[in-house]
Amino acid sequence: MQRALLLLIAVALVGCVNTPPAGVPTHSVTPVVAPRDTAAPRDSAAPRPVLNALAPAVIVTPGAADLVDARLAGFPGRVAIVAANGNTGEVLLSVDAERPVFAASLYKLAVLLEAERRFEGGTLRPDEHITVTDADQTEDGSFTATGSVLTIDEALERAIVISDNAAALALIRRLGIPAIHATLEREGIALRFTADGAMTTAGAIATFFGELVRGSLVSRDASSRMLARLSRQRVADRFPAALPGAVIAHKTGNLGFATHDAGIVRGPGGTPIVLVVLTWDSGEQEAIELIREVAVLVYGGLSVTAP
Repeated sequence: MQRALLLLIAVALVGCVNTPPAGVPTHSVTPVVAPRDTAAPRDSAAPRPVLNALAPAVIVTPGAADLVDARLAGFPGRVAIVAANGNTGEVLLSVDAERPVFAASLYKLAVLLEAERRFEGGTLRPDEHITVTDADQTEDGSFTATGSVLTIDEALERAIVISDNAAALALIRRLGIPAIHATLEREGIALRFTADGAMTTAGAIATFFGELVRGSLVSRDASSRMLARLSRQRVADRFPAALPGAVIAHKTGNLGFATHDAGIVRGPGGTPIVLVVLTWDSGEQEAIELIREVAVLVYGGLSVTAP
Protein backbone atom coordinates (compact mmCIF):
# COMPACT_ATOMS: atom_id res chain seq x y z
CA MET A 1 0.00 0.00 0.00
CA GLN A 2 2.75 2.43 0.97
CA ARG A 3 4.72 1.60 -2.20
CA ALA A 4 1.66 2.34 -4.36
CA LEU A 5 1.09 5.64 -2.56
CA LEU A 6 4.74 6.58 -3.00
CA LEU A 7 4.49 5.97 -6.74
CA LEU A 8 1.41 8.17 -6.93
CA ILE A 9 3.14 10.87 -4.90
CA ALA A 10 6.14 10.75 -7.22
CA VAL A 11 3.86 11.25 -10.21
CA ALA A 12 2.11 14.13 -8.45
CA LEU A 13 5.48 15.73 -7.75
CA VAL A 14 6.31 16.16 -11.43
CA GLY A 15 7.01 19.85 -11.78
CA CYS A 16 7.72 20.24 -8.07
CA VAL A 17 10.91 22.13 -8.75
CA ASN A 18 13.14 24.35 -6.71
CA THR A 19 16.04 24.72 -9.10
CA PRO A 20 19.30 25.51 -7.34
CA PRO A 21 19.79 29.20 -8.10
CA ALA A 22 22.55 30.43 -10.37
CA GLY A 23 22.99 33.29 -8.74
CA VAL A 24 -8.90 37.72 -10.20
CA PRO A 25 -10.46 36.78 -6.94
CA THR A 26 -10.90 39.42 -4.27
CA HIS A 27 -9.13 38.53 -1.04
CA SER A 28 -10.04 39.79 2.39
CA VAL A 29 -7.15 40.41 4.75
CA THR A 30 -7.97 40.07 8.42
CA PRO A 31 -5.50 41.76 10.73
CA VAL A 32 -5.63 40.10 14.14
CA VAL A 33 -4.73 42.39 17.18
CA ALA A 34 23.86 22.90 -6.84
CA PRO A 35 24.00 19.67 -4.69
CA ARG A 36 25.76 19.72 -1.35
CA ASP A 37 27.59 16.44 -0.78
CA THR A 38 28.82 16.98 2.76
CA ALA A 39 26.42 17.98 5.46
CA ALA A 40 27.29 20.63 8.00
CA PRO A 41 28.07 19.47 11.55
CA ARG A 42 24.94 18.52 13.43
CA ASP A 43 25.75 20.97 16.22
CA SER A 44 25.72 23.96 13.86
CA ALA A 45 24.62 27.13 15.62
CA ALA A 46 21.12 28.38 14.86
CA PRO A 47 19.03 31.26 16.15
CA ARG A 48 17.10 30.38 19.29
CA PRO A 49 14.01 32.23 20.40
CA VAL A 50 13.98 34.23 23.59
CA LEU A 51 10.74 33.28 25.30
CA ASN A 52 10.09 36.28 27.49
CA ALA A 53 6.61 36.86 28.84
CA LEU A 54 7.51 40.53 29.33
CA ALA A 55 8.64 41.01 25.72
CA PRO A 56 6.70 43.72 23.86
CA ALA A 57 3.74 42.64 21.74
CA VAL A 58 3.96 43.01 17.97
CA ILE A 59 1.15 43.87 15.55
CA VAL A 60 0.69 44.34 11.81
CA THR A 61 -0.65 47.88 11.49
CA PRO A 62 -4.09 48.32 9.88
CA GLY A 63 -2.51 50.46 7.17
CA ALA A 64 -0.15 47.65 6.20
CA ALA A 65 -3.03 45.16 6.16
CA ASP A 66 -4.94 47.48 3.82
CA LEU A 67 -1.93 47.64 1.48
CA VAL A 68 -1.72 43.84 1.43
CA ASP A 69 -5.45 43.65 0.71
CA ALA A 70 -5.08 46.09 -2.20
CA ARG A 71 -2.16 44.13 -3.64
CA LEU A 72 -4.04 40.84 -3.46
CA ALA A 73 -7.05 42.32 -5.21
CA GLY A 74 -5.00 42.72 -8.37
CA PHE A 75 -3.41 39.27 -8.28
CA PRO A 76 -4.80 36.87 -10.93
CA GLY A 77 -4.35 33.78 -8.75
CA ARG A 78 -5.20 32.72 -5.21
CA VAL A 79 -3.27 33.39 -2.00
CA ALA A 80 -3.18 32.15 1.59
CA ILE A 81 -1.17 34.09 4.17
CA VAL A 82 -0.36 33.84 7.85
CA ALA A 83 1.87 36.12 9.88
CA ALA A 84 2.30 35.26 13.56
CA ASN A 85 4.41 36.15 16.57
CA GLY A 86 6.86 33.27 16.88
CA ASN A 87 7.29 33.80 20.61
CA THR A 88 3.61 33.69 21.51
CA GLY A 89 1.87 32.09 18.53
CA GLU A 90 -0.46 35.10 18.24
CA VAL A 91 -1.75 35.46 14.68
CA LEU A 92 -1.04 38.94 13.36
CA LEU A 93 -2.55 38.64 9.88
CA SER A 94 -4.51 35.91 8.14
CA VAL A 95 -5.82 35.27 4.62
CA ASP A 96 -7.57 31.95 3.82
CA ALA A 97 -5.37 30.29 6.43
CA GLU A 98 -7.33 27.02 6.51
CA ARG A 99 -7.88 26.59 2.77
CA PRO A 100 -6.33 23.29 1.53
CA VAL A 101 -3.46 23.95 -0.86
CA PHE A 102 -1.01 21.71 -2.71
CA ALA A 103 2.08 21.77 -0.51
CA ALA A 104 4.64 21.45 -3.34
CA SER A 105 8.07 21.12 -1.70
CA LEU A 106 6.79 22.17 1.71
CA TYR A 107 6.11 18.45 2.19
CA LYS A 108 9.83 18.19 2.92
CA LEU A 109 9.24 19.93 6.24
CA ALA A 110 7.32 16.86 7.38
CA VAL A 111 10.20 14.62 6.29
CA LEU A 112 12.68 16.75 8.24
CA LEU A 113 10.49 16.68 11.35
CA GLU A 114 10.06 12.90 11.30
CA ALA A 115 13.78 12.31 10.79
CA GLU A 116 14.71 14.56 13.72
CA ARG A 117 12.07 12.89 15.89
CA ARG A 118 13.68 9.53 15.10
CA PHE A 119 17.16 10.88 15.84
CA GLU A 120 15.92 11.93 19.26
CA GLY A 121 14.29 8.57 19.89
CA GLY A 122 17.39 6.64 18.87
CA THR A 123 15.56 4.74 16.12
CA LEU A 124 17.44 6.48 13.30
CA ARG A 125 21.04 7.63 12.99
CA PRO A 126 22.25 10.51 10.81
CA ASP A 127 25.06 8.32 9.48
CA GLU A 128 22.77 5.50 8.31
CA HIS A 129 22.77 5.00 4.54
CA ILE A 130 19.95 4.96 2.01
CA THR A 131 20.11 4.35 -1.74
CA VAL A 132 18.27 6.49 -4.28
CA THR A 133 16.27 4.30 -6.68
CA ASP A 134 14.45 4.82 -9.98
CA ALA A 135 11.22 5.07 -7.98
CA ASP A 136 12.58 8.20 -6.27
CA GLN A 137 13.13 10.10 -9.50
CA THR A 138 10.72 12.78 -10.71
CA GLU A 139 10.67 14.41 -14.11
CA ASP A 140 11.85 17.69 -12.62
CA GLY A 141 13.42 18.61 -9.31
CA SER A 142 15.48 15.45 -8.76
CA PHE A 143 19.18 16.24 -8.49
CA THR A 144 20.55 12.96 -7.14
CA ALA A 145 21.21 10.10 -9.57
CA THR A 146 19.72 6.62 -9.22
CA GLY A 147 22.13 4.36 -7.34
CA SER A 148 23.56 7.20 -5.23
CA VAL A 149 24.20 6.18 -1.64
CA LEU A 150 23.64 8.94 0.90
CA THR A 151 23.67 9.16 4.65
CA ILE A 152 20.38 10.22 6.18
CA ASP A 153 22.01 13.54 7.05
CA GLU A 154 23.21 14.07 3.47
CA ALA A 155 19.75 13.20 2.13
CA LEU A 156 18.13 15.71 4.48
CA GLU A 157 20.63 18.35 3.40
CA ARG A 158 19.78 17.79 -0.25
CA ALA A 159 16.03 17.64 0.39
CA ILE A 160 15.95 20.91 2.34
CA VAL A 161 18.82 23.01 1.03
CA ILE A 162 18.38 22.40 -2.72
CA SER A 163 14.88 20.89 -2.48
CA ASP A 164 15.91 17.61 -4.11
CA ASN A 165 12.87 15.37 -4.73
CA ALA A 166 14.94 12.22 -5.22
CA ALA A 167 16.57 12.51 -1.80
CA ALA A 168 13.24 13.42 -0.18
CA LEU A 169 11.39 10.45 -1.70
CA ALA A 170 14.19 8.10 -0.65
CA LEU A 171 13.79 9.42 2.89
CA ILE A 172 10.02 8.92 2.76
CA ARG A 173 10.58 5.27 1.81
CA ARG A 174 12.86 4.87 4.83
CA LEU A 175 10.66 6.74 7.30
CA GLY A 176 7.24 5.54 6.13
CA ILE A 177 4.20 7.65 5.39
CA PRO A 178 2.10 6.30 8.33
CA ALA A 179 4.78 7.33 10.82
CA ILE A 180 5.12 10.78 9.23
CA HIS A 181 1.34 11.25 9.35
CA ALA A 182 1.21 10.12 12.99
CA THR A 183 3.80 12.71 13.98
CA LEU A 184 1.99 15.48 12.09
CA GLU A 185 -1.34 14.52 13.65
CA ARG A 186 0.17 14.51 17.13
CA GLU A 187 1.46 18.06 16.56
CA GLY A 188 -1.82 19.25 15.02
CA ILE A 189 -0.18 20.06 11.68
CA ALA A 190 -2.56 19.55 8.75
CA LEU A 191 -0.16 18.24 6.10
CA ARG A 192 -1.01 14.95 4.41
CA PHE A 193 0.31 12.85 1.55
CA THR A 194 -2.47 11.87 -0.85
CA ALA A 195 -2.67 10.18 -4.23
CA ASP A 196 -2.97 13.64 -5.79
CA GLY A 197 0.05 15.06 -3.96
CA ALA A 198 0.82 16.52 -0.54
CA MET A 199 -1.85 18.90 0.78
CA THR A 200 -1.59 21.46 3.56
CA THR A 201 -2.80 24.90 4.70
CA ALA A 202 -1.07 28.18 5.47
CA GLY A 203 -2.20 27.75 9.07
CA ALA A 204 -0.58 24.33 9.29
CA ILE A 205 2.74 25.58 7.95
CA ALA A 206 2.58 28.51 10.38
CA THR A 207 2.01 26.02 13.20
CA PHE A 208 5.09 24.06 12.10
CA PHE A 209 7.38 27.10 12.08
CA GLY A 210 5.88 28.54 15.27
CA GLU A 211 6.40 25.35 17.23
CA LEU A 212 9.85 24.99 15.71
CA VAL A 213 11.06 28.44 16.77
CA ARG A 214 9.57 27.93 20.26
CA GLY A 215 11.37 24.61 20.59
CA SER A 216 8.15 22.64 21.12
CA LEU A 217 8.21 20.35 18.06
CA VAL A 218 11.30 18.46 19.16
CA SER A 219 14.11 19.10 21.65
CA ARG A 220 15.90 22.43 21.71
CA ASP A 221 19.01 20.83 20.16
CA ALA A 222 16.97 19.21 17.40
CA SER A 223 15.13 22.49 16.83
CA SER A 224 18.47 24.26 16.41
CA ARG A 225 19.59 21.66 13.87
CA MET A 226 16.36 22.07 11.91
CA LEU A 227 16.62 25.87 11.94
CA ALA A 228 20.25 25.69 10.88
CA ARG A 229 19.42 23.43 7.95
CA LEU A 230 16.49 25.60 6.87
CA SER A 231 18.72 28.66 7.09
CA ARG A 232 20.94 27.11 4.38
CA GLN A 233 18.09 27.06 1.81
CA ARG A 234 19.61 28.02 -1.54
CA VAL A 235 16.42 29.09 -3.28
CA ALA A 236 16.59 32.77 -2.38
CA ASP A 237 14.33 34.51 -4.90
CA ARG A 238 11.41 35.16 -2.51
CA PHE A 239 11.70 36.13 1.18
CA PRO A 240 15.51 36.58 1.13
CA ALA A 241 15.32 38.74 -2.01
CA ALA A 242 12.62 40.91 -0.44
CA LEU A 243 14.04 41.04 3.10
CA PRO A 244 17.84 40.74 2.86
CA GLY A 245 19.33 40.02 6.26
CA ALA A 246 15.97 39.50 7.98
CA VAL A 247 15.24 35.88 7.05
CA ILE A 248 16.23 33.39 9.74
CA ALA A 249 15.07 30.15 8.12
CA HIS A 250 12.60 29.25 5.39
CA LYS A 251 11.43 26.69 2.83
CA THR A 252 10.14 27.34 -0.68
CA GLY A 253 7.84 25.27 -2.87
CA ASN A 254 7.13 25.15 -6.60
CA LEU A 255 4.59 22.99 -8.44
CA GLY A 256 3.99 24.81 -11.69
CA PHE A 257 0.67 26.33 -10.66
CA ALA A 258 1.63 26.61 -6.95
CA THR A 259 4.48 28.79 -5.66
CA HIS A 260 5.23 29.23 -1.95
CA ASP A 261 7.60 30.55 0.67
CA ALA A 262 7.32 30.07 4.41
CA GLY A 263 9.59 30.55 7.37
CA ILE A 264 10.80 32.80 10.16
CA VAL A 265 11.99 36.38 9.86
CA ARG A 266 13.51 38.64 12.49
CA GLY A 267 10.95 41.24 13.56
CA PRO A 268 11.07 44.30 15.84
CA GLY A 269 13.45 43.86 18.75
CA GLY A 270 14.56 40.51 17.34
CA THR A 271 11.11 38.95 17.79
CA PRO A 272 10.83 35.89 15.51
CA ILE A 273 7.92 36.38 13.11
CA VAL A 274 6.43 33.40 11.31
CA LEU A 275 5.51 34.33 7.74
CA VAL A 276 3.73 32.02 5.29
CA VAL A 277 2.68 33.02 1.77
CA LEU A 278 1.16 30.28 -0.40
CA THR A 279 -0.02 31.00 -3.96
CA TRP A 280 -1.72 28.97 -6.64
CA ASP A 281 -3.52 29.31 -9.99
CA SER A 282 -1.07 31.88 -11.35
CA GLY A 283 2.18 32.03 -13.29
CA GLU A 284 5.31 31.33 -11.29
CA GLN A 285 7.00 34.69 -11.87
CA GLU A 286 3.81 36.58 -11.01
CA ALA A 287 3.60 34.55 -7.81
CA ILE A 288 7.24 35.17 -6.89
CA GLU A 289 6.75 38.91 -7.33
CA LEU A 290 3.62 38.81 -5.18
CA ILE A 291 5.39 36.84 -2.43
CA ARG A 292 8.18 39.41 -2.36
CA GLU A 293 5.76 42.35 -2.21
CA VAL A 294 3.62 40.77 0.52
CA ALA A 295 6.76 40.05 2.55
CA VAL A 296 7.85 43.68 2.27
CA LEU A 297 4.39 45.03 3.16
CA VAL A 298 3.92 42.73 6.16
CA TYR A 299 7.46 43.25 7.44
CA GLY A 300 7.23 47.00 6.97
CA GLY A 301 3.93 47.01 8.83
CA LEU A 302 5.21 45.27 11.96
CA SER A 303 4.98 47.52 14.98
CA VAL A 304 5.58 47.12 18.71
CA THR A 305 2.52 47.98 20.80
CA ALA A 306 2.69 50.11 23.90
CA PRO A 307 2.80 48.14 27.17
